[in-house]
Formats: sequence, C-alpha cells, structure tokens
Amino acid sequence: MAGNPLTSVRFRPVILAYIDELAETGAYGKGRAGVIRRFVENGIARAIEKKVLEKRSASDFGETVEDDDREE
Repeated sequence: MAGNPLTSVRFRPVILAYIDELAETGAYGKGRAGVIRRFVENGIARAIEKKVLEKRSASDFGETVEDDDREE
C-alpha cells in the first residue's frame, strides 16, 4: 500500500540481531520489514483475542485481500 505514511522505529542492536536471524530462516517473513510486520500483526491478534482491542474490518479502511499480497 504505497499510500501508507512511513514510520521510523529504532531497535536496540540485540533486537536487530534477533530480527535478522529470524529473517534468515524465511519462516517469519522476507527481510526485517516482513519479520517485524509478522510480529506486530500477531501481537495485535492476541490483543483482539484478549479483548484489549476491538476487532475491526480491513474493508472499512478500503483494503482488499489483493492489497495484502502486493505489499511484500
């Protein structure tokens, strides 16, 4: 989704080492961005399950399944 604003995030070097190691396995996403995205999405899913967040529909934000596939 090219229209998303960029977000700057800084991680401690040890965290970047973990992220890079996970990226090398390929099981958690492609590169740092893919790994981070996977963990953020999993954390949000857990918060929804625990009722910390209310579930929303991606379609309310104009997203489609195809949009998700193009982002990687």
